[in-house]
Amino acid sequence: MAVELTVLGSGSAGNATLVSHAGRNVLIDVGLSYRDVSRRLEQLDVTPDRIDAIMITHAHGDHTRGARTLARRHDVPVYFTDGVRSEWGITDVAECHALVPNTPLELVGLQFVPFEIPHDASETVGFHIDTPDGAIGYATDIGKMTPLLIERFRDCRVLVIESNHATELLRVSPYARSTRDRIAGPGGHLSNEALAAFIRDHLGAAVRCVVLAHLSRVNNLPELAEMSCLEALAARGREDVEVVVTQQNQAAKTIDLGALLSERVRFTRAVAQVPLPFN
Repeated sequence: MAVELTVLGSGSAGNATLVSHAGRNVLIDVGLSYRDVSRRLEQLDVTPDRIDAIMITHAHGDHTRGARTLARRHDVPVYFTDGVRSEWGITDVAECHALVPNTPLELVGLQFVPFEIPHDASETVGFHIDTPDGAIGYATDIGKMTPLLIERFRDCRVLVIESNHATELLRVSPYARSTRDRIAGPGGHLSNEALAAFIRDHLGAAVRCVVLAHLSRVNNLPELAEMSCLEALAARGREDVEVVVTQQNQAAKTIDLGALLSERVRFTRAVAQVPLPFN
């Protein structure tokens, strides 16, 4: 059976992603409320009691909000690093397992390899997920692209990667200066421009889909993030790569890795001008 990936929601108000294989399911982060994540799972014909494992990337609330409740109500094992354990402080989940950076973990017939990425939380990790239909690269909170992150993503067929803010929109943001500095800093969030530079310079030949995650509702526009990514793909000569933009309030399109494996589609794109909300 094909491997499928669905970002159930992504942004500063909550993140959760479903990875499914052979009728079994893993959630990467449960930053949505238990009610919201249950509703979005059921829209995909997956009930919460069919979740086999929860993987936590880091301890910020927009990645952990509903994890404890889901794990306790449905006896779902939770996997996180020692750093996440210390910062999150969770002690009342029946089954907890350690994630060790750079150590493979076999779950639901897939191999998850966590690796550290720069973000201002204890031991934040992304994942390289080996599947029968190609690899998935997953990193939603990234202060900056690192050589390790670039290497982990090199052979991936699908990338779920942050495109948090537009540099100029962040500059004129209503946020306090300290918050803007944090977001733009090496432990903050990845800009559209930094992601575009990664695509132009380092995108792997196997990639067929880029999923843009963790878009800011204040310092970005979905159209702007998509346009930046499409322009970078065009500069790379990669019209065979699909771009999926995630949303905070609903699940994104489900990505069927098997279909990506069997098809090589060239996309015809019209890159529109996007009006920017500058004062």
